[in-house]
Amino acid sequence: MAKKNDIILRELAQWRDQGQIGQDVYQRLAPQYQGRTWDFAAIVRWSLIIGAVMLGVGLISFITLIIHSLSFVALVLTILCGTAFWYGFQLTDPKRGRFFPKTGNALIAVACLLLCGDVFTVGKLLSTGGGNWPLLVLITSVIYFAVAYGTKNTLVLVFALLGLATWFGAESGYVSGWGAYYLGLNYPMRFALASPLVIAAGYLHRKFLAGRLPDSFARTYYSLGLLYLNLSLWLMSIFGNYGDIHRWQEVRQYQLLWYTIAWTVAIVVVFAIGARFRNRMFVNYAIVFGVIDLYTRYFEYLWNELHKSLFFIILGAVSVAAGLFFERRLRHRDEVIS
Repeated sequence: MAKKNDIILRELAQWRDQGQIGQDVYQRLAPQYQGRTWDFAAIVRWSLIIGAVMLGVGLISFITLIIHSLSFVALVLTILCGTAFWYGFQLTDPKRGRFFPKTGNALIAVACLLLCGDVFTVGKLLSTGGGNWPLLVLITSVIYFAVAYGTKNTLVLVFALLGLATWFGAESGYVSGWGAYYLGLNYPMRFALASPLVIAAGYLHRKFLAGRLPDSFARTYYSLGLLYLNLSLWLMSIFGNYGDIHRWQEVRQYQLLWYTIAWTVAIVVVFAIGARFRNRMFVNYAIVFGVIDLYTRYFEYLWNELHKSLFFIILGAVSVAAGLFFERRLRHRDEVIS
């Protein structure tokens, strides 16, 4: 709630500054949203998310630890999965007496984790020794997508996208004989090329499915797409498109410069998009990975050139200066609101 109040206060201040509302209207409305309170909804949400993940992983680990028969493990996981789904759907149905949608969605997420263990157990039972476990990841991810969109469950959508990324990396490794390259691309390069598609999916959700799906769906696509993109480009700025550590050690520093430039350009583009469309997620990702880019370059070019104490003094001074800059911006914003 506190975060929403801040957003409303900023909008009111902007309307006042633009002349859309008068000072009297602003002074009458603003006090209703001033003052911070505990955001209990966020506490409940994160408690259920963490609890769902821990419960699902714990149940799978416990069952596989005490039961040594794969057939019996599959049976128990199926029963638990079905039970969790049933209770989850019951709690998310507003027509029933007990309507606790957040808890119901958490149970559905637990059921999905149990389903993953069940799929892999059944796959192990039916395996012919081909070792194509990425196919099981794809099957699980498709089911996750169906459940996520059917129940509008953002946490399950996160599972689906993580599973899809796992399948993408594993499948390209499987078809290449688990080599470092596929179509001449190492793993970071593959994800760097695929991650804009995830970001584009978020854009399409916000443009065409707004109102029919939670806005958190678009933010989930944006967040994971930006994370994949920046992590991939970060690794490429260090290792390039090399999968062999021995070949990488023979590479001169200037040969990796293009990857560093590409990552820096991507950060600038992400920041520009965030600033243009007032998307704080894009701006925050650009700032965080811009700092990581700067620190990485310091380690890369100045670690052996500077005395270690001077190296850390410079990094520390830059960090403190950046913190002071953003704190001043934050205080200025609060003064405008108040």
